[in-house]
Amino acid sequence: MKFKLLSAFVFSSLALFGQQNETKKIVRIEGNDTTIILINGRIDQMDSILTEEMKKVYINDSMVTRVDVFMDTTILKSEANGSDTTQIKIGNMKIVILGSKDLTDLDLGKLEDIGGGEIPKGQRKIIIDERVIIENDEDSSWQHWSTEDDSNNCTTSGDGNAIWAGIGINANGFMNANKQLASAAELGFLALDPAKSIGIQLNFAEKRFPIINDYLGVVTGLGFNWNRYSIKGDYDFNVVNDTLIANVTGVNYTKNVLSSAYLQAPLLLQISTSKNSNQAWNISAGIVGGIRVGARQMQKWEADGKKNEDKTKDDFQFNPFQASLMATVGYGDWSLYMTYGLSDVFNEGSAPKVRGVNAGILLSF
Repeated sequence: MKFKLLSAFVFSSLALFGQQNETKKIVRIEGNDTTIILINGRIDQMDSILTEEMKKVYINDSMVTRVDVFMDTTILKSEANGSDTTQIKIGNMKIVILGSKDLTDLDLGKLEDIGGGEIPKGQRKIIIDERVIIENDEDSSWQHWSTEDDSNNCTTSGDGNAIWAGIGINANGFMNANKQLASAAELGFLALDPAKSIGIQLNFAEKRFPIINDYLGVVTGLGFNWNRYSIKGDYDFNVVNDTLIANVTGVNYTKNVLSSAYLQAPLLLQISTSKNSNQAWNISAGIVGGIRVGARQMQKWEADGKKNEDKTKDDFQFNPFQASLMATVGYGDWSLYMTYGLSDVFNEGSAPKVRGVNAGILLSF
């Protein structure tokens, strides 16, 4: 099907008050052939002349694949031309709406090509239906407007608005075998300070595979996840025979943290309520897998009026692979997310059996 693209009217600020004679041009593109129609006339007659020329091109030529209309001057005023036609001006854009008596030369096939059907008596038809190309004379750039979308200034490709790439911060916790937050008694030397146990998400790549245009799709990508577990006790950790050992040091640590880092990739099913990413509610759920890329313990304390710091890199028996359920809900660029571990935080038998859980907020980019 040949799509007929009718462009809106752009007015560049070249006209001066009191100027009477103006020139406009219609550029009509048919395949590799280009036809330029120059229109000369008084400023107070220009609207009616230009509208009639556009109606001729759109109604009478079934081979036109694109029509670009360039306004070389600013129209200062418009007068009624007696036709059953409505003209709408929005900023620098002009849209012509044809009434039913102006469409008598169109057959049903042409009406279907422009997105309509049989036009009842007294009804009107907007002759712009797919893309409006606007030339900005000030910087010679091009702007693309899509009229297929239900939101302002929004183009759609079917890729939708993937909610993954961005930066997030969350609270960390441990769940026991009963799927409840583990108590300090259950955790022993892994008892956490909740206020200081946080995680960071830095997701740098995303890809969405549409299922239903922009509204339903599958999202994947890549990112880093840092988990910080602030330990309450004065423990120093090391690994002996593949077992995580905690030694009591008697030092009053101002900071005692176990941390892990994972490279991760999601597989999420996402629903969006709008093609406009700035005005869309988004809900997603799925699984996130990861591979460990680092782990360490960091300790800070004061002794004899001197601040001390120690960092130890080891695997600390963190699970080399990670799998979690993830769910998000958000509006625009902001989302709340939650994950629940499908795998244990530490290797089997090396430490208390716990799974990670976190909740936080993500800013997409």
